[in-house]
Amino acid sequence: MKIDCTIDGKALSLSINSNKPLSLILEEDIQNSSLNSHCNGQMCGFCTVLMNGKAVLSCLIPAFEIRGKSIITFEGYAKTKNAKDIEKAYDLTHLKPCPSCYNSRTLIIESLLSNNLTAKEDIIREMEMLKCHCLEFNDMVRIVQAASEIRRKRHARRA
Repeated sequence: MKIDCTIDGKALSLSINSNKPLSLILEEDIQNSSLNSHCNGQMCGFCTVLMNGKAVLSCLIPAFEIRGKSIITFEGYAKTKNAKDIEKAYDLTHLKPCPSCYNSRTLIIESLLSNNLTAKEDIIREMEMLKCHCLEFNDMVRIVQAASEIRRKRHARRA
């Protein structure tokens, strides 16, 4: 099946099996190295990507669902100003995810911020997709709120 999509800002036309999981497409067909390879469909959250701005588990997304969609992996996201906001929030709060979940947790935070979901309930709900316990939910609330404030100030300076 031919599937057109955008991955990390690059328009692609892929000839792949329609049921192939996005995680394998990224690993095998795109050679993206930012996914945590020990996910293997375990719904652990380590393979999180942004699909049209929403955090999703790439191991659960079949190829046919990415047709016409924009996918952002941590590899593509890490180069943005928005990524720097979250990194500053980690530094400001003195809280940082472990290396196993860093990429996924950062993308989930970006999804929350870009969709204006900064209420404690929203943060907890979204963070439940990640099975790593290196940070408590209250720590994540502090990080998201700090990142939201950093981003708000950056946007205010631009305006």
